[in-house]
Amino acid sequence: MSKHITEKEKLEHLKKTFPRIGFEGFFYFEICSEAYTSMERAREEVKKLQEHRRKEGKLRGLGQKGMDLLGEIPKQESIAIAFAAMCLEACMWDYAACNTSQNKAEEKFGSLNLVAKWIVIPQLLCGSDITKRRIGGTSLLGKLRDLKDARNELVHPKSKPLPDNYNDAIKATIPKPKSITAEDAFGLIGLLLGELEKVDKTNWWFFQTERYKNSIKKLHESYAS
Repeated sequence: MSKHITEKEKLEHLKKTFPRIGFEGFFYFEICSEAYTSMERAREEVKKLQEHRRKEGKLRGLGQKGMDLLGEIPKQESIAIAFAAMCLEACMWDYAACNTSQNKAEEKFGSLNLVAKWIVIPQLLCGSDITKRRIGGTSLLGKLRDLKDARNELVHPKSKPLPDNYNDAIKATIPKPKSITAEDAFGLIGLLLGELEKVDKTNWWFFQTERYKNSIKKLHESYAS
């Protein structure tokens, strides 16, 4: 006869798999990853199209297909950057709440911005400020600040008046490069979470999942090598 499993036992098993509800860290990572991949694919298609048109003697323009692809690149770049920041914020919030409590996390960390969360919470729970680390010449703190700034520009856009000078007005319409590239934003997820795993003393549940091990952990290994 099969053993009867009680509701309490079912709940305990569920807690081991998903100790909290509403964790969107991996979902945001997937969106970031898909957007970054789409951006890179569009760039490659533009290069191929440019080469094809050169061979045909068409030295100017990219045609409608090329223009559509060029429009897709900044769109996917913006999605990747925004969701990289959202992923890192969701992960650090869950890490804090799992290892303190909902009320304590809200009281101590609720008002902190993305950068401050990644500095303060690992220091308190792990005794280490992982943002001070440099990997392959990359300052994690510098990149994290760049990501925060780029995310804020995307979610809090502010229009400006058109300059009075015509040439200045034309220059003002050209989009400025963001403070961080989509590639760096995507890689930063792996770098920060991978470094957090190294100093983790709490056995955070997300680090035990196959989804983390098969994607974000491998991303850390790729960018840290």
